[in-house]
This record gives sequence, C-alpha cells and structure tokens, in this order.
Amino acid sequence: MGQNTYNSKEILKLAISMEEEGVQFYEALAQKTKGEVKEGLLSLAEDEKRHKKIFTKWYEDFDKEEDDYLFEESVDLFFRNYAKAKGFEKRASVPDSLEEAIDTGMETEKITIEYYKSLLDHVKSPADEILKKLIAEEEGHYNKLKSYKSNLKK
Repeated sequence: MGQNTYNSKEILKLAISMEEEGVQFYEALAQKTKGEVKEGLLSLAEDEKRHKKIFTKWYEDFDKEEDDYLFEESVDLFFRNYAKAKGFEKRASVPDSLEEAIDTGMETEKITIEYYKSLLDHVKSPADEILKKLIAEEEGHYNKLKSYKSNLKK
C-alpha cells in the first residue's frame, strides 16, 4: 500500500462494504440450500447486517471536524470492489454442509481481521481507534462462527 494513509471515514466505508458483501454472500448461498445449512447461512447474513448497522452508525456519528473526508464515488467503488475480491471471493458454490459454510465464513473473517490489522500501519489517530474497534467486531464474528462449529460436533 506504499505511503497511503486512510482516515476514519475511509476505513468505516470499507468495513460497511465488507459487511454488505458478507450479507450478499451468505444470502446467495442460503438460496441454494435448505434445512439446517440454509438456517445457518441466514443467521450469518443477519450477523453481517447487524454489524453493518453498527459500522454505519459509527460512520454517521463520526465528528466531521476530526476527519476531512470528502466522499468520492471512486473511493466507494474501490472499497466495494476490494471487499468483494478480498473478503468473499472464496467460492460461490453451494457448501455441502453447515460445517463447510462455517469454515468459509471463518476463513473470510480471518482474512478481514488480517487486512484490518495490516491497515494499522497506514492510519493516524483517531482512525486507529476506529480500526481497533473494527478488528474487535470481526474477531467477534470469527469467534461466533467457531462456537457454531464446535456446537455442531456435540
């Protein structure tokens, strides 16, 4: 990423895009399945919707004076494309089981966590605090999926 630095609004815009891609990913897979797998995928989509609401609220509540972010369509398009390619590119095929769907979700959350952590070197305050909150939220996603998976084995 070179010398690029990102402000809080940009990071939150990326997070919102990642969550939108997650909703679309899980809902599209759910439409191709039924039973327990479908229910599990729809539950994951609902988690992504809830997190999008959290990130959108942070975005809307952010003190405009602290960050001189001017929304640009090209920035939004970049983040949407990045979210689609980086986070949810893994596969569009139907998982054979809820466990396989959860594995895909866990892998995606892990990629997202690693990406957000890599951004910490490219942000300045207060964006670093927002980014740390985003990392914590994504770690929560990962841990919830891990819990789903361990409950399947019981």
